[in-house]
Amino acid sequence: MNNIRPKQFNQNILLTGLFIVTSGYAAHAYADEPLSTSINNSLNYDSNNALLLEQYKDNFVLPFYYTQSPNYKEYQSVIPEDGKLSNYNVNFQISLKYRLFSGILYDNDQLYFAYTQRSNWQAYASSAFFRDTEYEPSVFWTFPTKTTYTNGFHYVSSTLGLVHESNGRGGEQERSWNRAFIDMTFKKDALTLSIKPWARLDFGAKDYNKDINSYLGYGRISMNWNIDGKTMITFTVRNALESSFSRGYEKVTLNFPIYKRLRGYLIFESGYGISISDYNHYDNAGGIGFSF
Repeated sequence: MNNIRPKQFNQNILLTGLFIVTSGYAAHAYADEPLSTSINNSLNYDSNNALLLEQYKDNFVLPFYYTQSPNYKEYQSVIPEDGKLSNYNVNFQISLKYRLFSGILYDNDQLYFAYTQRSNWQAYASSAFFRDTEYEPSVFWTFPTKTTYTNGFHYVSSTLGLVHESNGRGGEQERSWNRAFIDMTFKKDALTLSIKPWARLDFGAKDYNKDINSYLGYGRISMNWNIDGKTMITFTVRNALESSFSRGYEKVTLNFPIYKRLRGYLIFESGYGISISDYNHYDNAGGIGFSF
């Protein structure tokens, strides 16, 4: 106990308490169909999908993605001979989940493994190279529930999980952290609200980014607005209150139909930590492309 810092100890108490509360609530909730919507993927593209491999977060390709202030200090080792980083990139994300088990403790709980990867490709530069790639494997246990509350926001699920996030590099260029999280989801008609606190885990390895919590915070809040089941607007904020609005991050996305299964995707991001390599760098970015 003496080796645990007070702030870390308080975080552990918070997570433990939330785990007990949410697990206890799930145990007393009425069993329901597995939740077909979540804050990460609230558009139900195919209700009869029998595939074991499912979409987790948004999957997209942005042929046009603009970053206002490239982080020269962070990427100096990969800058080509012309000494330039292009503001214009191709940005894409792949995110999938696989259900490992169902009905572990209750009729409708589910254990998943998920993997998300997002890359920033300098495709329009004289030397087309990948400026940055972010890797995020995770495992999580979700408890969908059925409630009979008022017409206001009502509780629909709890998710307990572990996640590793890294830029895949080693040594002094390593940017990574491990977290335990609880995701509590609420819903009202077409609106879905997710409150996701987390605590950083220390496994004793050398820490190359000790101040990462100061920039990426201790949780995030996200809200989806599902318009007629076809168009999705999402707003996400992180590290706003914790940093007194000095090191926050905001993101707005628009996922909309174009033709048949072809969908458009717009994203606007601002703040610290657009990627984990830029966790302590402020930037503004935006892109347009397609989701799948």
